[in-house]
Amino acid sequence: MFDLVERPCRAVALRFGLWRCRAKDRAQRLSHAWYYFIDRLSADDAQRVMLDCRHPSGWHPLLVLTVEDTLEQARETFADHPELPRLIADGCARAGDKWESTNDEFYEARRWAIELAEDYAAAEGITLIRLDEDAATAGDEPDSNAAKGGTP
Repeated sequence: MFDLVERPCRAVALRFGLWRCRAKDRAQRLSHAWYYFIDRLSADDAQRVMLDCRHPSGWHPLLVLTVEDTLEQARETFADHPELPRLIADGCARAGDKWESTNDEFYEARRWAIELAEDYAAAEGITLIRLDEDAATAGDEPDSNAAKGGTP
């Protein structure tokens, strides 16, 4: 007798749970659409929209150039600067629009974005210090000009 009541209740609960999940998903998509419409989409929301659109558009990229990864690689080359994230984002935007694929795409695309960021910094009068040059100009290196008594 208990089985006759439990099964329909379980089916109703399952349908209600499915309806609730779908309603939540649609509300999030509507929220993303609204923020996109008013031009207030966060980086995480924009990435979510891109992921949501992959299947309907039939576009499944194998390689993605991200500012975050490129910034991490740039910090291996340059000392940290407050303008570095913006410059790297600008470099990634340009490299992403102009990139033509060859071998070792990630490294080369990031390297190009970093070079563009360095060019943008020079054009804006911002000095980015290369980590490999920083040690040589400090005079700590025996091969540096400062250690030899010359000008750095």
